[in-house]
Amino acid sequence: MSAGTLNPSFAAEAPAKSSGTRWIISRQDDLVWFVGTALAGYLALGLLSAGVSLTLLTAVWLVGVDGPQVFGTLTRTCFDQQERRRLGWRLWASLPMLFIGPLAVYSKQGALFYLIAVCWLQYHNTTQQMGFVRLWKARNREQDAFDIKLDRWFLLASGLCPLALLVIKTRPPSILGSLLATDIVATYPILVVIFAIYQLRKWRAGKPMNPPKLLFMAVLVPLQWLAYGYAARFGPDGIVRAGIALGLVHSLQYQRLMWFLNKNEKHASAAVPARKFGYYLIAAAGSYVVAELVPQTVFPADRLVAALLGIVFMRYVLDRTIWRDREHKELAAALHL
Repeated sequence: MSAGTLNPSFAAEAPAKSSGTRWIISRQDDLVWFVGTALAGYLALGLLSAGVSLTLLTAVWLVGVDGPQVFGTLTRTCFDQQERRRLGWRLWASLPMLFIGPLAVYSKQGALFYLIAVCWLQYHNTTQQMGFVRLWKARNREQDAFDIKLDRWFLLASGLCPLALLVIKTRPPSILGSLLATDIVATYPILVVIFAIYQLRKWRAGKPMNPPKLLFMAVLVPLQWLAYGYAARFGPDGIVRAGIALGLVHSLQYQRLMWFLNKNEKHASAAVPARKFGYYLIAAAGSYVVAELVPQTVFPADRLVAALLGIVFMRYVLDRTIWRDREHKELAAALHL
């Protein structure tokens, strides 16, 4: 799910607000899959700190959780006849992403390419978080412009500032890096205070507080700072450790939402495995092994690995396409908006 994933036009179509909190799927599902999955990130950090094999945890993350996200996006695009017709040329416009990595490696810019890949990954994860927040706001008829902007900037800063500090710490010292780090350390706490005071004023004024949104932020924001703070102890290689902790959360949230959508679609052209959760997991993990792990094992070349990473980039682009389409009314219906 990508930046501002829920289009504002969908929010306008939400039903009149009823008493009590409204959830994306249900109270139990939202708390378990969208809020509670943060526990997987904290658990991963605990296991890594306890000395559990990084290779083992990476394999669990990639094969069982993160890799299958590609399959989840495919069920909404290439595997769905109606979506293929609706997206048209936009479905294939992301194919050039496959060539960016190999060209970067060939031109001796592999390190820069992987740094950009990591930054894009975290931006993608952060914008997914904004997407969930927008869904909860739409379900609960929160349309205050300042409230929307404050949530957006708070989430963006909470996701990107710790990553920026990690990058600065693991790169050669520079004046620009020192100035940026000082600016982050000085200004981020101010944003936290503004956000907290605003929520307190809303509560004291008797306005609805949107508990799922606040719980979501309360568990994810500290996790991001802990993950990147822990990763900084290991230099540039630490980014993989942070990626496991944060990627587990992102992947579990995303796959639960995709399964929910595929079950709710009125048309029958979506792939059958997308509708049966057990089949979905098997097909998703299997497709990742065949499409990425096997080629990397048989042909262990830097250019091939960089090309396969382009598949992930393609998913990022497709995610923005399918989630930000203003004309996709069936998506709004499937989300119960």
